[in-house]
Amino acid sequence: MKAIVLLADKIKVIDQQLKGEIEVYSANEEQQCLLTGVIDKANNLLDELDAYDELENEGGDLVAWFYRKYQEQPKEA
Repeated sequence: MKAIVLLADKIKVIDQQLKGEIEVYSANEEQQCLLTGVIDKANNLLDELDAYDELENEGGDLVAWFYRKYQEQPKEA
């Protein structure tokens, strides 16, 4: 698995989405673009890892699953 790279703006929309503050359909244009990019990255990783069962076992929230994967990866010093 390649390292997941998320810039501050994407982390911000992930946090907003996880808190229920925004959804793709209710976000402004910039937020929609950022969140859609996150969802695309998450879907690609899901396919790469063939982690559909893992996602389902964790409640099926793709963005939350992807963000957890980001947080669990080793941090470079």
